[in-house]
Amino acid sequence: MPSTDKKFSRDGTLADQAVRQPYPRLDARARKVGAMGMLVALGLLLQIVEGSLPPVIPLPGAKLGLANLATLVALIYLGPAEAVGVNFLRCLLGGLLRGSFVGLLISISAGTAATLAMVALHYLPLFSLVGMSIAGAVVHNAVQLAVALWLVGFPGLRHYLPFLLLVALPTGTLIGWVALRVSHFIPAGAGVKGGAFG
Repeated sequence: MPSTDKKFSRDGTLADQAVRQPYPRLDARARKVGAMGMLVALGLLLQIVEGSLPPVIPLPGAKLGLANLATLVALIYLGPAEAVGVNFLRCLLGGLLRGSFVGLLISISAGTAATLAMVALHYLPLFSLVGMSIAGAVVHNAVQLAVALWLVGFPGLRHYLPFLLLVALPTGTLIGWVALRVSHFIPAGAGVKGGAFG
């Protein structure tokens, strides 16, 4: 028996129409959440790998900062708020895995400060990706030492500051360069500013 509803007979059921109906906002939001999850996992993996390797720099608190690569990618291709979120979740999960409250507090404080510094420079055309990475490394090392000094209460730690700031230059340059190279493999439009990342 033919359907009396021309809309149903031509286009199918209401359920079929609902499936076919595009939801661009929901789709973009889901892809953004998925991208953030992947970057958090990447940052956590890099943090674990770096922690398992012998110290490259024989200085307490000095690291390559491989996990910052995920934050830089998030900042460029997802946006400032998402970069802060990726960094916070990565620091939180990393701290919980280590089981150290002091380490967790230092990681979140230094990581958040570094991310906010990179976000601020992100809006200035004078700073390249490498420049943002160097600034993030400098701020991270300075805040890390400040929080450690506050928690431990040992004034002698402040003597490490010049060395940590000096170390931030090559490490920040390296991570910024790697992030720049990684960006070449991400398709154009793969971010909030248009594409697969958002």
